[in-house]
Amino acid sequence: MPNSLFIKSAALTLALLLLSGCGKDANNSLLLLSGSEPAELARSHLAAATLEQHDFSVTIEEARLGQIWQRLWAGKGDASVTVWLPEASAPFVERFFDRLDDLGAIDQGLAQESRLNLNHDKPHVLVRRSLAQEAPAALAVLSNLHWQAEDIEQLIEYWQDTQDWSVAAQTWLAEQAANAPVNG
Repeated sequence: MPNSLFIKSAALTLALLLLSGCGKDANNSLLLLSGSEPAELARSHLAAATLEQHDFSVTIEEARLGQIWQRLWAGKGDASVTVWLPEASAPFVERFFDRLDDLGAIDQGLAQESRLNLNHDKPHVLVRRSLAQEAPAALAVLSNLHWQAEDIEQLIEYWQDTQDWSVAAQTWLAEQAANAPVNG
């Protein structure tokens, strides 16, 4: 009889584990890779705060450009919103692009002379290709991220006041929500 109880308990535990993986996205924890420049950190924390509004748990790790490409390619990161294309990332595209998707430029209206626009490149959203199957809702959120240069500059100012990127990003998002036009 004790074996029967053990088998039932094991079956119930297995069923609960399988059910806990079901839902809109089985993978709700994401790792964003970021450069260390203020504009890169601002974008990363803004993306993280936006993903967290959609019930994702997000961790941000800083890495150099080549490491970002390599770690995404190897599946040791999920996305980066700070990858600079086409000039600065050109050496990495041919080597690593087979397992990655470029979702396009994240900043709209950046002038080439902008201090946030290094090397005349624009930051793009880069994700590991398997994210489309593992977390399609996260991919949709990342695909829809677009900011103006002024938004990033304002977020950097918030960070200078708070010295906390997460608080700065949440403050910026709350301000945007409060100023959004009401449909009606």
